[in-house]
Amino acid sequence: MLRRRTLAAGVLAAIAGRAQAQSRTTVQFGILTALSGPLAAPGKFQMNGFNLAVDELNEGGGIEVGGRRLRAELKTYDTRGNPAEGSSAMQRLCSVDRVPVVLGELSSAVVPAVAPIAEENEVPFVMTVPTGPSLTKQRNRWVFRVNAHNDQLGRSIADFVVQRDWKPLAFIAWNNDAGRGGVQGIRDALPPGFPIAYTGFFNVGEVDFSAHITNIRNAGAKAVMLFMDEEPGSLAISQIRAAGLQVQLIGTLAMGSDRFLQRLDAQRLNGMVQYNAFPPNAPIPRIQAFSQRYRARFNEEAHGFAAQSYDGLMMAAAAIRAANSVEGKRVRDALARITHEGVTGTLRFDAEGQANPPVYVTEWCADGRRSILFPPDLAAACGAG
Repeated sequence: MLRRRTLAAGVLAAIAGRAQAQSRTTVQFGILTALSGPLAAPGKFQMNGFNLAVDELNEGGGIEVGGRRLRAELKTYDTRGNPAEGSSAMQRLCSVDRVPVVLGELSSAVVPAVAPIAEENEVPFVMTVPTGPSLTKQRNRWVFRVNAHNDQLGRSIADFVVQRDWKPLAFIAWNNDAGRGGVQGIRDALPPGFPIAYTGFFNVGEVDFSAHITNIRNAGAKAVMLFMDEEPGSLAISQIRAAGLQVQLIGTLAMGSDRFLQRLDAQRLNGMVQYNAFPPNAPIPRIQAFSQRYRARFNEEAHGFAAQSYDGLMMAAAAIRAANSVEGKRVRDALARITHEGVTGTLRFDAEGQANPPVYVTEWCADGRRSILFPPDLAAACGAG
């Protein structure tokens, strides 16, 4: 009798699920990002990528599920980069909005608060910006990441630093998981015994880097790696240049955009290198096509965070199509097996839910353009980065 009741319940659930799918006219993608607070600037790029993807999906007729074309929509919550607000928003997306997939976030610190909720509710969560390496190493099969993490990014920069013989090396980094993880990733990727002159950390909101600059000068560093985003990065570079400190500057992908140039000037950036997930002017058809569409939509140069977020949402849409379902578990299983040709490169998740997109190293030129230095087969002169 119990078995019959169980089977009957399963049949009823399946019928209810089909009825719900047949009555559905839209697919809502849950979005977590920073719309306000100290991370609002990169949050804008993340949202631009999501919005462009949704626009293009709908212009193409929507997402086909069960023989019907469903319109794509975003259900967005502002986390302010705060774990408590991220947790609350994720819970709402799963239990109230009942979205089939959640994407985004900017802060690596928010993800540990979000990931268990994704697992508990069986809703896949796709990161498009956070770089903490440990985030995809928690044996949580509901967590995925389309962008490279710090160890992947660090290997490229570390190889480049060794090649250029920039030693001893110094660091100024955020005093958080992203900053500390980034420093550790570089150190682990460098050859044993590679000299590190100085490592200094700062808290979000700090604006005075003079003590770090003095320590770097006294330590005799030849190069300094800045693990930070646009606002503190522009302040640190201005103060380093104003102090007359002659060191090679190395930055993150947040410091490789035209928007970052607007905060400074070409003279102060000249010769600085940074790892880059998406050099918007690279002579690669998929990159050029996206950059043109992005500029037409937002009237500005394309940004790596936007490209990664565009790819994340397009990959989630592809998984919904492959699963022919908006049920979280089926979408998760489809995400785990599909290969997606994105604008950042070919994306496929490994057993830990981590993609392995290409990583570039670009350099600022004296005229305010950028060149591509790495990988060697894509090296190109000023204007290509």
